[in-house]
Amino acid sequence: MALFKKTVLTLMASLLLGSLPLGVSADPLSNYSATYSAEFNGMEIEATHKLEQLESGQYRETLKARNILGKIDEQALFKVSDQQQIIPQEYKYKRSLIGIKRTESQIFDWPNNRVQYSKGDKKKSVAVTPGLFDIITHKLQLRRDLQSGKEILAYPVISRGKLKQYVYEVIANEVLETAIGPLNTVKLQRIREDEKRQTVMWLATDWDYLAVKLEQIENGDSHQMKILNGQINNMPILPLATVTEKNL
Repeated sequence: MALFKKTVLTLMASLLLGSLPLGVSADPLSNYSATYSAEFNGMEIEATHKLEQLESGQYRETLKARNILGKIDEQALFKVSDQQQIIPQEYKYKRSLIGIKRTESQIFDWPNNRVQYSKGDKKKSVAVTPGLFDIITHKLQLRRDLQSGKEILAYPVISRGKLKQYVYEVIANEVLETAIGPLNTVKLQRIREDEKRQTVMWLATDWDYLAVKLEQIENGDSHQMKILNGQINNMPILPLATVTEKNL
């Protein structure tokens, strides 16, 4: 059961994923939503991923996952500066699995360059520097950097009140078969010191580099999450046109 929890959490973190540490990109953000499915030891997992702009001008990105054992809700609130820099404001995480609940939050206090982290009743303050991301916003910046043709994919991240460095490597470009149909994708792998865990993701290059497939391999087990459907700026994600002999 512990392995199941760990796998669900890691797949969700990988799902939330568009260059430098300051996060500058000239492209505006697109609203999007997507639905995913996964299977672990015969148990189905359903997940929804969404980015929306609020009336305040800020953005909110959310991920919700459900199965018969419980649910996980994760969200990040952030803004984009006039220089198109992503500036995280708040991160929240709630989990309820087989009756066990857990809550976490990170509140960014940029005037004082600190993050207020809380887990349950425990709280602590962490010193940070501008250009830092949370676990959700760094993957959004990753997608934006790929759109801009960046080759250095390394991000300073604060996760669970700890400062980390997330690094990714492009493996290949390939046409991936999905529930939607064939899609052009770029395949990436997270570079880890821990070689026992491998995380690979496929992002749709024609659709704002939205994640369409995730795979984690750990201790010989492979777990996947795949897209079922999605839309960018209210436009449904469509498959590549199939070239037939008649069209030639």
